[in-house]
Parts: sequence; structure tokens; C-alpha cells
Amino acid sequence: QFFENMRLKQWYQRRVRALLYSCVACDSVVLADHADVVGNFEAATQQILDRTDSSKFSRHTYSVNQFNYHVLTKRGLTFLAIADQDFPMRISFAYLEKVGEKFFSGTLPQRATNAKPYEFRRDFSPILSSCIVQFNKTRQVDNMSELHGQVEDVKGVMNQNIEKILERGENLEQLQQKTTELNLNANRFQSQAVRLRRKMWWQNQKVLISVIASAVIIIGVITVLICWKEGVFNKQK
Repeated sequence: QFFENMRLKQWYQRRVRALLYSCVACDSVVLADHADVVGNFEAATQQILDRTDSSKFSRHTYSVNQFNYHVLTKRGLTFLAIADQDFPMRISFAYLEKVGEKFFSGTLPQRATNAKPYEFRRDFSPILSSCIVQFNKTRQVDNMSELHGQVEDVKGVMNQNIEKILERGENLEQLQQKTTELNLNANRFQSQAVRLRRKMWWQNQKVLISVIASAVIIIGVITVLICWKEGVFNKQK
């Protein structure tokens, strides 16, 4: 099993996000490899190589036991890297591209077809090692960039919250102003209502007085007519 080695278990338990192992192969023959930790990488790698067609360009990733196996095939060769599952895929493939570039820049590709297993360890394994160190440091820089990005995101959210608070403060001021205006309008309406009520009361009183006066006059006229008809005024003479 992949976790049979205790040092590899301890590495994984520390949850170090890094490239762990890399190799260059021609078909299923591993030409050179390098491991940053001790583990049974060869058996797992061989299973991947047996199912890989290196005759055409391709890039793909297999996930096995919480690790990613990144594979790049180019010009009849296979470049493989094993990384923790949380290690960025873009950095892993950038690493493989860099390894491929270094491999094809020398004379090793001409010898690869007839090479024996691990024949290029002396020539190319140190290059794999230095590239792993370089790109694991890139991951650390990437972590800092990610942390900086998270800080910037938090600052952005805080700025948005401050803007919302300021906007809310403006809205509260507008609401307070509108409330004040509403109170003034209400007082003005109440004053107008009181004046209108008084005016209507006086109008009602005038109408009532007019009705009473008219009734008195009519009664007086009727009374005078009745008395005249009865000869009250004649008897007095």
C-alpha cells in the first residue's frame, strides 16, 4: 500500500502541500526519478505508465489515495509528478512543462528509446530534485499571494460594509428630515383644522341665529295678522 512507509505517513500527517515525487519515462520504462519523501512510488507510478499512451500530446490527472498523479505526454515521453491533492494543479503542470523543457534541451531524448530502466538517474534526477524544490517554493509564494488575496477580499468587504453604514447613515438623516417635515405638516394641518372648525362653528351659529330670527319675525307677523283679524286693534280704539 501507498502508506506502508511510516515516514510517508508522518509527511502526510503534517499536511505539507507539496510535490512529492517525479519521474521521466519512455513508454512504461522509467528513465529517471526523484522522491522528496520515502514511499512506494514506483509501484503506483508503474500502474499509471502502463495505461498511458505517450505517442501523442496529452495532460491528465489521476486521484489516488488523496494524492494527485499529474501526467504530461510529449514527443513519445511521459513526465509524471505526484503531489498532495491540495497542491495547485496549475503549478504541477507548470513543473512538468519545465522538466520537459530541460529534458529536451540536451542529448537525452536521442538515447531515451533504447535506454534501460533508471539509466538517466545520474544525469537527470538532480534536475528533477532542483525543479521540485523550486516549484515547492513557488507554492509557498502562491500561499502568500493567496493569503494576500484573502486579506484584500476582507478589506474589500469591510470597505463595502463601511460604505453601506455611511449610506445607511445618510438614509437615517433623510428619514429624520422627512419625519421632521411630517411633524411640521401635521402641526400645520392641526392648526388649519382648528381654524376650520372654529370657522364652521361660527357659520353654524350664524345660520342658527338667522333661522331663529326668521322664525321670530314670522311668528310676530302671524301674531299681528291674527290680532288684526280679531279686531284687537279696533277694540283698543
